[in-house]
Amino acid sequence: MHILMLLSNAYRPDPRVRREALALSEAGHRVRIFCWDRRVELPGHEIDQGVEIIRYHGARTRYGLGAKQILHIPRYWQAAYRLALSDRPDVIHCHDLDTLFPGVRAKKRIGCPLVYDAHEHYPALMSLYLPAYWVKALASFERSMYSKADSVITASSVLADEWRSLGLKSVCAIGNYPALHTFDEIQPAQVAQARSALGVSPDVLMVAYIGGFSRNREILPLIEAGRDLPGVSLQIWGNGHQREAIQTAIEGASNIFYQGWLQASKVPLYNQVADVIYYCLRGDYPGAIYNAPNTLANAMAAGKPIIANDVGDLGRIVRQTGCGELLSDVQPVTIRAAIERLRDPEVRNRYGKAGRDAAQNQYNWEKASQKLLSIYNELGNRA
Repeated sequence: MHILMLLSNAYRPDPRVRREALALSEAGHRVRIFCWDRRVELPGHEIDQGVEIIRYHGARTRYGLGAKQILHIPRYWQAAYRLALSDRPDVIHCHDLDTLFPGVRAKKRIGCPLVYDAHEHYPALMSLYLPAYWVKALASFERSMYSKADSVITASSVLADEWRSLGLKSVCAIGNYPALHTFDEIQPAQVAQARSALGVSPDVLMVAYIGGFSRNREILPLIEAGRDLPGVSLQIWGNGHQREAIQTAIEGASNIFYQGWLQASKVPLYNQVADVIYYCLRGDYPGAIYNAPNTLANAMAAGKPIIANDVGDLGRIVRQTGCGELLSDVQPVTIRAAIERLRDPEVRNRYGKAGRDAAQNQYNWEKASQKLLSIYNELGNRA
């Protein structure tokens, strides 16, 4: 089966897209990814473990433009549509709402099945960057589009439940879960060396934030909670809209360090290096209930406790698995109290073991990929 994946960012690679593409390729399917390199930073053509990547360089722009991006995206859409017509794939796989329109057009012309892969609730995510009337228009547009897909995948079990309640039948939740072997291959000597390089001694509690700095993340309260906390080192990796505010907030703090962006290949190692992982979302962010973070799945795979807030998929999974401290209110005082409780090694070990057990039983890419392959097997049977 020949699969054309459409992606609206420059595949670097995106962890979710890469895992899906490689799983399909290893199952014998031919996978080609067409993505939009908005800043023309990466090669126009590349092969990644048998997966062909074509980067569109014809609409040069930048990220974070908000509504102004509508001036540029039609050129990417048209290029994607033309490629689909010339490629004649057996299946078109659209990642997120901003690739769905050319996929629907091509499906109508070619007659091939269409998969819509919603990494998150896209209109809710865009509420961070667009005015309310644009968000409402996006929601309406999505409702008119997803019904045309033959199969719908979402990372969020909450979003899958919501869409089923609205009558969408062919929807399946496939989480952003890592391959466990990438964590199991990390050796104790590597962990000790990396921790030493950070200047964190064995008797210090290391709390880590590893992820994006988008506006929906509660990172500043963590910094306030951890500032000058005795025996605690706060290590922050990431990039995004809040970077300047984060760098300003940590000025003068002797125990808080910004380490820049962490390469995907290093994520398993530094989850192992940390004693505690932190991830909380703004309560007033509409997409919080649909957020199924990679950070949570990575912490579970590493067997590390997480400090998280009780919202959507995030709260649902932490509560069901017992893998960490769950906050009802994200404030410096509640974060600090959670850190204090996690100073106890027995508490950390209990949470960490619960998370790792859940990762082995359910929250891993080996199990999730089986769902993906079953969807494609069903699509193949319909053909």
